[in-house]
Amino acid sequence: MDKVLVLKEINHAFNQKPIFENLNMAVAKNDVVSIVGASGVGKTTLFNIAAGLLTPTSGEVWINGVETTGQAGTVGYMLQKDLLLPFKSVFDNIALPLTLKGYSKAKIEEIVRPQLTHFGLQGLEQQYPQTLSGGQRQRAALLRTYLGDNPIMLLDEPFSALDFVTKDEMYHWFSQLQKRLELTCLIITHDIDEAIYLSDHLYVLKGEPAQLTEHFVIPKHEGFLDSQEYLVLKKQILTAIQSP
Repeated sequence: MDKVLVLKEINHAFNQKPIFENLNMAVAKNDVVSIVGASGVGKTTLFNIAAGLLTPTSGEVWINGVETTGQAGTVGYMLQKDLLLPFKSVFDNIALPLTLKGYSKAKIEEIVRPQLTHFGLQGLEQQYPQTLSGGQRQRAALLRTYLGDNPIMLLDEPFSALDFVTKDEMYHWFSQLQKRLELTCLIITHDIDEAIYLSDHLYVLKGEPAQLTEHFVIPKHEGFLDSQEYLVLKKQILTAIQSP
């Protein structure tokens, strides 16, 4: 199985306080992996290490077989806030990674235009972010991240700012999109339902210093999300997060 992202023996400390100790994990190609844990356990710090924005005290980050420890720009990274630029159109916001690479307007049009339908944004491309719904803004931010053409996308609480109904719609949409585009994703979230719905694998991050203490494989058979099996799994994950 091809490993897109590998974290090897990650140790990290802030001001001599250990945050992680001998932390290991891997994300396989086309998988969606979620990390859940209590607030303050270090989920975002771990993401910053994986993204190369932060160099761990020791340990290695590998992407597609190449060590990338401390090297930014090797992953797609989407934060909880969509960070769309209010003075640019939706199209220009989406095209930003391609513009920064120096692509011509014709080439950008050729790449972006076919993706608008997949991302539910056709007809909205000349509008400005403030006119979009929360779900539309998140889809635009996700398309912008996707067009960075990185081997893995890191999604930090991607749908937490949305209302319950929009979240449910986005979960379904994202799951279909992930299959169609064969995306490889690592998600951090405090929402267990979100993690179960979106993921193939779920890890619990806990402890001081933190480690990935539990690994759950998420069933994908039809009807699972409405089953007793789902409720049992959710309780197991919650217990794993809360147990000492």
